Amino acid sequence: MKEEEVIILSKQCNFHAVKASSLKQEASGREYWRIIDADNNSMVLCYLEPSRGDHSNFIAISEELIKNNISCSKIVHHNEVLGVTIQNDLGDGDLLSVLDEDNKFELLKSSLRMLSEIQNSKIDNINRFTNEELVEQMNLFKDIFCSDFLNVNVDSSIDNLITTTSNSLFEHPWVNCHFDFERRNLILDNKNELTVIDFQDMRIGPIGIDLAGILVDHYHEVDLRATKDLLKFYSKQVKLDCSENDFFEFLRWGTIQRNLRILGTLSNLYLTKNRTFRLKDLSMILFNLIQMIPENHASKEYLINAISPKLTIRVSEI
Repeated sequence: MKEEEVIILSKQCNFHAVKASSLKQEASGREYWRIIDADNNSMVLCYLEPSRGDHSNFIAISEELIKNNISCSKIVHHNEVLGVTIQNDLGDGDLLSVLDEDNKFELLKSSLRMLSEIQNSKIDNINRFTNEELVEQMNLFKDIFCSDFLNVNVDSSIDNLITTTSNSLFEHPWVNCHFDFERRNLILDNKNELTVIDFQDMRIGPIGIDLAGILVDHYHEVDLRATKDLLKFYSKQVKLDCSENDFFEFLRWGTIQRNLRILGTLSNLYLTKNRTFRLKDLSMILFNLIQMIPENHASKEYLINAISPKLTIRVSEI
């Protein structure tokens, strides 16, 4: 959308914006805009074309999180017909922006503390992922990322990796799963409180998917030593009868599922919508995927030797 269109939408929702600036656009099609009125009050407008979905999950989950005393983005206005919510403005302090070497460990511990609170909360009316859904999401890697984007037909090691991942996730604890619990979706607000956003896709799912979101970031190489220290902290928050190695395996297979899915999702976004803004992240996502695959699994060598070079060439051509 253009700024003028957003301003018109805001006025139809009883907020008389005079300025609007784009914040981010998601793979889901949601657009986020900061809107500012003549008195310099600011809110965040989220727009989703009504034919592509609605905001009902976001609103319902927001109410549930608030009941559980979890700091989250709050809706002040909703217009279902227009496809708009207006939310309080939490500022620009997402963890991707504010994390540095001095505060990183403490902020990630705070994130894991919040994650454990979300996982342990009673949240009504959210669905459970099926194994078929998790496999279908991973198949985006071979069908879209490899076949359509890289023009590569994958070997059997990838099918084996997907099957092994699915079987592993099925055996892990299943909890409330934000499904995109990453640093872009955690914000330090103007009170310096950690706040969670973009939780509309929450389901019941394997414990490791959200661990992967916060500990195996898409924008930096995974630090396995620091990650294991953070997993120790997390294990004390969730109080499961599991070993340190168990928690690492939860993270490992959650990362594999998440990164296979997102490589497929982002390449599909480019192929179908010509959106190039996330192509620069593909190499790091693939690198971290490779790092987390067990050393003795044949897919690891295949991804290093066959897929990674192809990706480097493909991205350089765009």
